Amino acid sequence: MAIKKYTAGQFMVENVAIGGLKEMTLTINVETGDTSTIGTAWAKAVELGKNWSVAITCDYNPDDTVQAALITAYTSGNAVLSHIGVYEDASTSHYGSALLTSAVVTKSVGSADKFNATFVGDGALVHA
Repeated sequence: MAIKKYTAGQFMVENVAIGGLKEMTLTINVETGDTSTIGTAWAKAVELGKNWSVAITCDYNPDDTVQAALITAYTSGNAVLSHIGVYEDASTSHYGSALLTSAVVTKSVGSADKFNATFVGDGALVHA
């Protein structure tokens, strides 16, 4: 499993940046199978499948169009997004279509409210 945490950059949904971004994590997994025979010294692995997911944390802003759209998409059942993008900086990005798997608003006393969302890739992850 590879995990990449970003300290700058943007998270975009349908080419519109989300506001108040605090953290985003891109996780890429490869499921493996052991094909070595019993009693051999080293395991031989083959790729069975791969997937990717993204988790974001933002300061909640009810006027942010992307946050509002994600909440609406999640509650209405229209949770397949044709394009989400994780932009590390101006020259590096990861993007693809994804399924929105959660959209959570956490109300806090004495600190900023938070918006968290998670996505699971719906196909290949493109790196540019």
